[in-house]
Amino acid sequence: MDRKQAGTVLITVIMMVAIAALLVTDMVYRQKLDIKRTSALLSRDQAFQYLLGAEELANLTLSEDLKQDNDRNEPAFVDTLAEDWAEPTNPFPVAGGFIQGRVIDLQSRFNVNSIMASDANVAKKQRERFRRLLDQVGIPVDKDSNVSTQMLAERVLDWLDSDQEPTGFDGKEDLDYLGLDRPYRAANMVLWDISELMLIEGFTPNDIAQLADYVSFLPPDVALNINTADVKVLDAYDLGLPGVQIDEERKKTGPGRHDGGFLDLQALDDLLLTAATPQNNEVESGSDEEQDTENGAAAPGEQQNNKAVGNFSVNSEYYLLEAEAVINEKPVLMRSILFRPALKDGASNKDIKIKTLSRKLEDPLKRV
Repeated sequence: MDRKQAGTVLITVIMMVAIAALLVTDMVYRQKLDIKRTSALLSRDQAFQYLLGAEELANLTLSEDLKQDNDRNEPAFVDTLAEDWAEPTNPFPVAGGFIQGRVIDLQSRFNVNSIMASDANVAKKQRERFRRLLDQVGIPVDKDSNVSTQMLAERVLDWLDSDQEPTGFDGKEDLDYLGLDRPYRAANMVLWDISELMLIEGFTPNDIAQLADYVSFLPPDVALNINTADVKVLDAYDLGLPGVQIDEERKKTGPGRHDGGFLDLQALDDLLLTAATPQNNEVESGSDEEQDTENGAAAPGEQQNNKAVGNFSVNSEYYLLEAEAVINEKPVLMRSILFRPALKDGASNKDIKIKTLSRKLEDPLKRV
């Protein structure tokens, strides 16, 4: 073999070795990716199973709470923020990481679907309250926006109602949405998730983030739990007392109170009536009484200025579980809506049943 042939063979061997090295390197790299991918999937599955366990624990806590109410043999079930289910939990260590979560009373928030309540008077009142709530939480966030809270409230109503007549001057119906670059129709039905607000013209991601902790999306006639309602929600309801004062009153002990809340709605009515009654103990004449009633003061047995119109309760049936599991430094966040129906008169603790209405995995950056 001459030198030229020997050189050609040498170059060929070097090229083959280089190609083999590249192939081996690529195989090793792909194997590492497969191992990491498999590890991530296993960690995610493990985290999901832990989250299901957290959901069962939440169900157990809510069941025990209802059992305690049932065993008291009192005329009404009561749910307050002083009960065990409302207590915040610390991260609980598990194999490979930890889990944590909290249970939220969805009936402590403003039910957006209530603006379509079956009672026309309640629905009208709820629409006013929804607009006030938007003002309370600072929406629209962008102060340079041409959108007002009145416009947003009208557009939400148009999104929910079944007709095609825009509400007010700024409502939006099918014809408005079909004219967009990416056309679609109004839902003409109740909302199920806050993300649906992004489809309603005028709402921005910042608006929705600001509103998220104050609204729920339940059946239209579901009551607001006056014992757990947020202060801003109470202010939006304009019951005749500031939300902070109602919050202080429900934490007091004594007649009509129970573990950080009102025992029944009569206790709330008495509080609002006391606040609405003039301080003067003497009324000069019957005509003066009539004049006071016309001006908004409550007559005996009536609520002042109809402010307490709506659907209220001292207990809840709908709850939200926000749970997070971090396994091998990989977070998984789950939100579950739980339904715990109230027991009927004479029902036993064996009749307690809790249903999971929805279960959703969300962006892990939305930490619990």
